[in-house]
Amino acid sequence: MRYDDRNTYRRRKIGDALRRFREERGLTQGAAGRLLERSQASLSSYENGHRAIRPRDLKHILDSYGVTDELVRTRLLSLAGHGRQDGWWHDFEERLEPGVLDHAALEAETSRIRAFQPHLVYGLLQTPEYARAVISGSGTRLRSPRDIETAIDFRLGRQRIHDQKPPPRISVVLGEAALHLEIGGPEVMQHQRAKLLAISELSHIELQILPFAAGAHPGVDGAFIILSSGPGQLLEVVSVHSLARSWYVDEPSDVDLYAETFRRLQEMALSEHDSRARIERIGSLA
Repeated sequence: MRYDDRNTYRRRKIGDALRRFREERGLTQGAAGRLLERSQASLSSYENGHRAIRPRDLKHILDSYGVTDELVRTRLLSLAGHGRQDGWWHDFEERLEPGVLDHAALEAETSRIRAFQPHLVYGLLQTPEYARAVISGSGTRLRSPRDIETAIDFRLGRQRIHDQKPPPRISVVLGEAALHLEIGGPEVMQHQRAKLLAISELSHIELQILPFAAGAHPGVDGAFIILSSGPGQLLEVVSVHSLARSWYVDEPSDVDLYAETFRRLQEMALSEHDSRARIERIGSLA
C-alpha cells in the first residue's frame, strides 16, 4: 500500500472536520460534491482520511462551506501542508506500520517536544546498543532479526531531529528507574548514561530526572509525549503508547491536562544541574 493511501493522523483530523462542516450545513456527500464540483468518491476519500488534500483544495472547500473561524482554518491548512511533505521515514513505508511512520512525521515537524518516560530512556536520547536491547526485548510478538534491524534503524533515524536547523526544543523528564534498569547489561547502561550526560549539554535539550524520593507523582499512569508545531505552537497533540496500540490525544482540554501534568513533573524533578549530578553518581556506583 502506498503511503499516500494510508489513513494518517492528519488526514483523519481533516476528514473528520470536513464531514462535520458538511453535516452541520445539512448536505449529503452528493449535494456537497455538486457544490464543490467534485465527485462524491473524491469527497468521501477526503472525509475518510484515505486521500491527502492540497491546501488550495482545502481552502476552496472551507470557503464553500462558509468556515470563517481563522483559528480553525489555520490549523487545518497547516495540517494539510505538513501532511504532504516527504521525509526520511518514507524509506520504511513497506516495512513498518502506518502509525509508526505517522509519529515520525509529526515528530520531525514539531517545534517543541515534551516527553515523560518513567522506566526507559526516551527514544530520541538512546544509544544504538540501548535501542537494540529495548527493541529486542519489548512486546510479546516474535520478531525476525530483519524486523529488529528495521526497528533499530528507524529509531536511530528519528534522532536526525537533533541535526535540524534549528532543532526543536526538547524537554524530557526521566524517572530515576531509567538510570538503574539494566537494559542490555552494565556496559550498555554505562554508555547510555554517558550519552545522557553529553546530550544534556546541548542547547535545545532540557533533561531532568524524577528521583525515587519524589514518591507518588502525577505521571504514575505512564509515559506520554506532547508534540507542538505550527506558528506559536498552534497545533498540539499527545502521543500515548501501550503494548497493544498507540493513539493520539488532541482535544484541547485533554492536551492542557497533559501539559499541566508535565509541568508538575518538571517541578518535582531534579534541576538540570542536579540531574546531571545524579546520572554521574549512579554511573560511578555501577
